[in-house]
Amino acid sequence: MPKDISNNPFIDQLGLPKQSEQKKDGNTLAQEQFLELLVAQIENQNPLKPQDNGEFLGQMAQFSTVSGLQQMQKSIDQLNANLMSSQALQASSLVGRLVLVPGNKGYLPEGEGDRFFGAIDVPSTTTGIKVEVTSASGELVKTITLGTQNEGMSRFSWDGTDEQGNPLPAGDYQVTASGYVGGELQALETNIVAPVDSVTLGRNGGKMMLNVAGFGAMDIDSVREIL
Repeated sequence: MPKDISNNPFIDQLGLPKQSEQKKDGNTLAQEQFLELLVAQIENQNPLKPQDNGEFLGQMAQFSTVSGLQQMQKSIDQLNANLMSSQALQASSLVGRLVLVPGNKGYLPEGEGDRFFGAIDVPSTTTGIKVEVTSASGELVKTITLGTQNEGMSRFSWDGTDEQGNPLPAGDYQVTASGYVGGELQALETNIVAPVDSVTLGRNGGKMMLNVAGFGAMDIDSVREIL
């Protein structure tokens, strides 16, 4: 049977918890066993040739370091779990919301008025900006002129009509943008507004993914704006 070291004055000098004060888990048993061995070393050492105190202190320091790292890992795991829960709650609130994501394809729904939305990433003051809308077959159906825009996100919208004002059928359409930057005509990055259908939670440290209509699974970090 393990020796009871609760009343050993050496324990009081070290300021360590006694057996009666410790929880009976795997980690505590390891501490008790270590202290039993340490006290046994002290009681059985040769008084004429005592063990080096530095060795004892080194053993204590090593044990404390391992125990501290174990507790730190538990705290990190708990923090990570809390963060994942918080992210899951935030991501779930995006279902049904509209987001602005990089891309050049969007869906024109049924209805009237402006119902196809996007934005252009303007790198610097740009002139002669235009957005061209093409059908699924590649036919140019509409040109939207934005003129001169400063650096930033320049928004555009389309009411679903062609150049003659005739309504076009609902469906998938593609947009391309261009403008003059420093006097040179350049292609500009486009972004499309689309709804979030669902959210896929990350597993084993993976990121959460938004399932965006018309785009599929997208990293939540790819979202430029939540509308």
